[in-house]
Amino acid sequence: MSQFDLLSAVQPASGWFAIVGIKEHENPAMRVRQWFVETREEADEVAQRFMAQGRNVFFGVAKYTTDQNRTKDNVQALRAFWLDIDCGPTKTVINEKTGRPAGYAVRHDALEALKAMCTAVELPRPILVNSGRGLHVYWALDRDVERWEWEPVAERLREVCDEQGLHVDPAVFEVARILRIPGTLNFKDDPPSTVTVIAAAPPVSFEGFRGALGLTPASPPKAAVKRELTALGKSLKDNSIAVFKKIMVRSAAGTGCQQLLDCYEQQATLPEPRWFDALSIGKFCIDADMAITKMSEQHPDYDPASTLDKIKHILGPHTCAVIERNNPGGCKGCPHFRKIKSPIVLGRDIKEAEQADHIIGNEDETYVIPKYPFPYFRGANGGVYIRGADEESEPLLVYEQDIYVVKRMNDPEKGDVVVIRAHMPQDGVKEFVVANTVIADIGELRKKLASFGVITHGRRFDLLAAYIISCTKDLQTQRKAEKMRSQFGWADDNTKFIAGDREITADGIFHSPPSSVTQGIAEAFGPLGTLDKWKEVWALYGRPGLEGSAFGALTGFGSMLFHFFGQSGAIINLIHPNSGTGKTTILHMANSVWGNPKRMCGIEKDTLNGRMQRLGVFNNICFPIDEVTNMKGEEFSSLAYGITQGRFKDRLKASANELRLNNTTWCTMALFSSNASFVEKLQATKANPDGEIMRLLEYKIDPSDAVDPALGKDMFDQQLMQNYGHAGPIFVDYVLRNWDEVRTLCLGIQSKLDLELGLTQKERFRSAQLAANLSALRIIRHLGLVDWDMKPIYEFACKLVTEVRKDDVSTTQGDAMSVLGDFLNRHLQNVLVVKEHVDARSSMPTLPQLEPKGELLIRYEPDTKLMYLNGKAFKNDCVMAQVNYKETMKQLEQYGVLLPSMVKRMSKGMKINSPGVYCIVIDCSSSSFIQFEEAMGIGGKEAEEADAGGEG
Repeated sequence: MSQFDLLSAVQPASGWFAIVGIKEHENPAMRVRQWFVETREEADEVAQRFMAQGRNVFFGVAKYTTDQNRTKDNVQALRAFWLDIDCGPTKTVINEKTGRPAGYAVRHDALEALKAMCTAVELPRPILVNSGRGLHVYWALDRDVERWEWEPVAERLREVCDEQGLHVDPAVFEVARILRIPGTLNFKDDPPSTVTVIAAAPPVSFEGFRGALGLTPASPPKAAVKRELTALGKSLKDNSIAVFKKIMVRSAAGTGCQQLLDCYEQQATLPEPRWFDALSIGKFCIDADMAITKMSEQHPDYDPASTLDKIKHILGPHTCAVIERNNPGGCKGCPHFRKIKSPIVLGRDIKEAEQADHIIGNEDETYVIPKYPFPYFRGANGGVYIRGADEESEPLLVYEQDIYVVKRMNDPEKGDVVVIRAHMPQDGVKEFVVANTVIADIGELRKKLASFGVITHGRRFDLLAAYIISCTKDLQTQRKAEKMRSQFGWADDNTKFIAGDREITADGIFHSPPSSVTQGIAEAFGPLGTLDKWKEVWALYGRPGLEGSAFGALTGFGSMLFHFFGQSGAIINLIHPNSGTGKTTILHMANSVWGNPKRMCGIEKDTLNGRMQRLGVFNNICFPIDEVTNMKGEEFSSLAYGITQGRFKDRLKASANELRLNNTTWCTMALFSSNASFVEKLQATKANPDGEIMRLLEYKIDPSDAVDPALGKDMFDQQLMQNYGHAGPIFVDYVLRNWDEVRTLCLGIQSKLDLELGLTQKERFRSAQLAANLSALRIIRHLGLVDWDMKPIYEFACKLVTEVRKDDVSTTQGDAMSVLGDFLNRHLQNVLVVKEHVDARSSMPTLPQLEPKGELLIRYEPDTKLMYLNGKAFKNDCVMAQVNYKETMKQLEQYGVLLPSMVKRMSKGMKINSPGVYCIVIDCSSSSFIQFEEAMGIGGKEAEEADAGGEG
């Protein structure tokens, strides 16, 4: 049988031939030549040329799909199974690891062993080839088979050989194997021996051969669906590395791979398959260059360039099964036997982030991730890892994403807290606050982290909790905890301004994590859209006829200047009985300076305590409440005084007779909208509401056609709601950089207003309100935020003071007579009118001219012109009306109407006479007193008739 007959018998008809020529050469690059050809004639020609060059000639038993490489993935089909049996005196030496030799002393012994195995297993007669030093055995098949069909049968054939004691080369049971071509020379012999076919055999059935080995048909592989790695999967994969040095250090210590250690120690005589086993591991380690050199420098075929070229076809690290097959028994006693798939996992490590890797982000926002405390570290592509207890241990993943403690802070309510930042793949960067009391409770910490999307389980969560504690403790050694802000506005001696989660300084804007007090409100603050779009909306208020709207909106800026005027607070109330006049829009415009126009507004249902708490958080930022129409006069009075006092009331702790710490103060202007006048409500509620009214600047917002309704709806209801929060930081930055100049501007404008309008100390709140808003207008015009004409707005403000003065309550306490008059008017149903003395003609008591229809509170005697008031009732009325009782009594005495108080039987003259009560005595004969008899409709004819009745 010729060489051509063998190749025709054992190879598929189609595909590329692979012809390989190998020759000993001092230059390793010249040792191996490989050619791919398409025809049998070309294969024969290449084989003859290689043999003429003194090369050992081999052929790939499989055929290949392309001429690119001789790898198993490139195999197109196969048409044979084969064995390689080595023969020679040295092959009978017993391998201590396997307990068996590598081959047979002579070919006859090999043939006898082969025959015994075929008989025992009932395998058909094979083709036999004298390889020069050994025996090649082929079973040609009756059809082409694919790799997925071939490989399990070849693996079973190897196992059967082992079971039957047939000593074969275990490395040849692979699809890309090369064997010698019959008719060529084996140059390892001296003289060279000829490779010849010594026995032919017909093709065998693939199914029959497979059945003889005890195998059932294999299932064809499912179509490979290559799933794209998620961003997380790619990140974790990119973090994972293998370190060859780590494998070898472990191997030397007896806890690594003894096969690789043997390859290193025996590299000078290492067969090529085993050499490639070692190189396949080194190639895929991060220290590949070092690994390849160290595992090859003693090998006779080593050349740096050609070796790198040789291992290009290695597509992945060889498995333990392949390595054991190439060196049977080498894995015996391995502590990792059947626990790992490849020795490369013994060098697994995590690539640690370098300094440059800790800076991430884009042009808009950059984050500097801190160095994690030992033994934790950041992976090169993110994530938190913890180093093992020793060099052999693989680092453990703590959390897949970047998560770290940014800073320690002290919350006014929760005590010590930490700020944690988590980089989420889809949701961006999240920053949140966790109290130390939560960190110390693993159950609470799990819930807290989960609420922000940080979720893991089991042992992994224990690692995460320990990591957060380590970060916190590490920061404790580095710096003092920062104080969390409990309110917005000016801070740290007016060097900073806090708004939401932004801290504005002359050096820039920084993140200021909200405290538990400010967190709920802080979410309403922040920028959206663009400054230019916001300016377009604000430009509308510069139109003629909208001066009142513009002045109200300026409160959004003016409130931040209010502290320059020495007042703690004041109120602007925008009124009109109808809706749709733009009152709420003015509040939205003011709010848009800092954040969401709607969410920053207080609402009607807020409680008084809730409003005061919110006021303390807003501090120097305009405090808006929409629709306060239904607020009672008494409640408004309390709110007005609270706003202008600049501090929250003291309260006892719920669990102890102890005052709560009260640091809540403010200095601002409140901006309200209402359908009714609160000046009128206060006047109706109190006898003297002058104190509240002086703190209240109230004016009417009439409908205007200055802005087309369609345009207004688009700009105020749409564009403003999508563009806000940009102007505030610009304004504050200017004030910070020009503090003294701004203060001079504010006080200068106030002086001008005081002079022109004749504003007194009594009107100090109005003076500050006007000056703050007009100063703000001057600044925002300078900054280019608006281009409004200042003159009409200034004139509006001046006219406004003139108008509100008409509503002022007189503060001369000649109003004591009014207090007395109000008391009498309220209690006309509680009056007894009766003479004190008996009728002189009949010596009989006179009948009452008027009797009370309810409780008796007032007694009037027409004959003595004296009036007796129930002292307790009068004093209670003064208190309810918030009138100074003592001052009222003093003034009544000055007017000459108040006589010394006494105990009087108020009901004398009635059928039932009650005991005396403490009474205030009023002399009604005084010219300063009202004509009470006329008011009661008594005297004259009525009195005479009453007297006549008494005589009867």
